Amino acid sequence: MKDLAIISLPRLDLTRPAIAPAILSSLADDINVTNKIFDFALKTYETSKKEDWREYELFWQVDLKYELSKVLKTKLDKLFDQFVNDVIALGPKFIAISVFSHNSINATTLFLEKIRLKTKAKIIIGGQGIQSKIGEDKTYAETLLEKGLIDVFCSGEAETTFKKALQSEDGSGVNNWNWVQMDNLDNTPIPNYSHYKLDNYHHLESGKSLWVNGSRGCVRRCDFCDIGKRWKKFRFRSGESIFAELSKQIIDHDINSFQFADALINGSLKSFTDTNLNLIKGIEQKQIHRPLFGGHFIVRPASQMSEEHYKVAKQAGLDYISIGVETGSDELRWRMNKKFTNDDVAYHLEMCRKYEIKNLFLMFCGHPTETLNDHKKTIEMFKRFKRYAAYGTISGLEVANASIIDDTPLAHWAMENRMVYSNEGVRGDNKFWYNQNNPTLTLSERIRRQLEVYETAIAMGWPMNQMTSSLKYMKSLLVQAKENNFLHY
Repeated sequence: MKDLAIISLPRLDLTRPAIAPAILSSLADDINVTNKIFDFALKTYETSKKEDWREYELFWQVDLKYELSKVLKTKLDKLFDQFVNDVIALGPKFIAISVFSHNSINATTLFLEKIRLKTKAKIIIGGQGIQSKIGEDKTYAETLLEKGLIDVFCSGEAETTFKKALQSEDGSGVNNWNWVQMDNLDNTPIPNYSHYKLDNYHHLESGKSLWVNGSRGCVRRCDFCDIGKRWKKFRFRSGESIFAELSKQIIDHDINSFQFADALINGSLKSFTDTNLNLIKGIEQKQIHRPLFGGHFIVRPASQMSEEHYKVAKQAGLDYISIGVETGSDELRWRMNKKFTNDDVAYHLEMCRKYEIKNLFLMFCGHPTETLNDHKKTIEMFKRFKRYAAYGTISGLEVANASIIDDTPLAHWAMENRMVYSNEGVRGDNKFWYNQNNPTLTLSERIRRQLEVYETAIAMGWPMNQMTSSLKYMKSLLVQAKENNFLHY
């Protein structure tokens, strides 16, 4: 028997366990609330056939409005009935669900509708997904509260709200959106991963891996991104605080690598260097073995990020980073407010080649202002940097199709410029839009460009990530557009 059941639900990356439930566990431990974590995202994968899992992955993505077959609906119902029974058997007084994103909504709703009928436990939800809009007026959290499926929602940072919810206290962020951002992230607890069977996750070649939060917010304001909406200020932890967490996880769980969940691990070069120097000190003093780590990285010009920064980062363990290059057009990238050029990318790749740091390129096709000339420059970029794919410096490429996410600078721009932009239903990654000032950029043309990117990248020897699932997703988009009579198909 435990006081609290902490729940993770699909859709999640299963390379490593989610960090939010582990933080909730530590916060509960602080006030002597006994707890257990259930990772039903992993359990769904483990108990499903591969072809069923792929169908579920489409179903979780709310913007697709994907319908499961009756057979798969029955399978999923039975699986979630078992999940509910597992939680009920614990006899908890509290149930906390981490809603990672809008793509967690379908799983969360299914679970809540089942468990609400079987328990009087106080149900608490939090996470970025609870802010998703249902229609024009209400958020997902408010909708669930109105339906009686939850008792409390926590907005903002769990460190300032979750204990209040457990202790039946009111305050900023508890059943309201008036949360206050933490000033000192060193006060965040070390996540408790003792509940997880870490060997069961889809580890990288480097072995067991965990998430770590080094900062919140972002120093950039890319037009398509909503981080600036959620985090008004950029806050980062000290190198000493990050080292203390990493060293504990290495010693307690024999961890070989870490992935920073930050928007940008080098958002603050001062903090980035501080963390690296603390790791190097710990390695040299034999407090820890040298871990490998990675995260999202901003491309900076040589005037901002010197060769010494790369050298020190590699010495500390920097091994694998993802960079949001987005496009091969400098002009379009500047319109996105990314503020770096292809020459800056070339410098970055050369430093990474020299210090053996692998890069995952993140790109998307069809920004509402993308011209055919912008697209052609993207095609040329694959040719320019193909040698770095051959070196292994570019170790992966993921290509998406342009979305308009609610309440981003791009969404505001879309409305100001009278774009065709649907606000109906759950607002997640809205791909059914049309820019009347760029009339040839239809949904079909955006997908054609994405396919041309795939073809060119493959021809140039670039390694591709998640291409099969992306192709299925693209097909589903086109089918949905036809079925719903989307005028700008």
